[in-house]
Amino acid sequence: MNDQGTPDSADGFRAVAVDADWPESRQFMGGGGNQVTGDIHVCLWFGSASCDPQVEHVMVFSASSGSAKAGEALEDALEDYCHPVEGLPDGLPASEPITITAEGKPVTFELWRNGSSPYWVARGRVENTEVVLSGSETEPGELRLVRVNDLAAYSAPVAFLPAREAISVAMGSDLQAAVPSRRLQVGEADTALRALRDIAARGAALEGPSRELHGEEADTVMRALRHLAQDADPAGGRRPQPPGQGPAR
Repeated sequence: MNDQGTPDSADGFRAVAVDADWPESRQFMGGGGNQVTGDIHVCLWFGSASCDPQVEHVMVFSASSGSAKAGEALEDALEDYCHPVEGLPDGLPASEPITITAEGKPVTFELWRNGSSPYWVARGRVENTEVVLSGSETEPGELRLVRVNDLAAYSAPVAFLPAREAISVAMGSDLQAAVPSRRLQVGEADTALRALRDIAARGAALEGPSRELHGEEADTVMRALRHLAQDADPAGGRRPQPPGQGPAR
């Protein structure tokens, strides 16, 4: 979510993500920037569509170089993932080095684990982007990270869409390339709504059960409903966060 509006430019900042081979949901969890300092940050989720922290997942927090948000994200992740009961001790706990592939090159990250749980936290730097990783049920050393400047492929609740697109623009994304697909989704949604209204009208006129959908009409309705569901916030509220974690900063 935005702290002080979205930045006009990100001075070379690009969000970091798990590469395209990741098999599960890819979601924009929030982000924002400071128009005064030019700082920008993005939080992406890779895991279950319901953002269930109990199953395999990785959360990637990216911040522009020197941003205080990276330090805050690290402290929050350590407290939530590695010290969820006793709280974070004074100072950072001891870490161990781990090599993670980023942009096709080996990069050394700091890694923290809690021996009593499957959760872990890692911190590193990918070119000019500060990165905080957190996750469970996956080995961080096996991750392959890439930098991205277009977040259109990451699903988000409707309330997050303006921030997602504004940050993409700040990172240099050409959103015009995504316009046709967005228009297609809107057109499919309109077609679905017209079909559903037609079904309701026919059912009311016949005073009986509505007709079934078949063929292309059914496919169109289902595609549109899937698009709408991807943009919906589960249970009508904010998305679930990992244990003890508040909204993405």
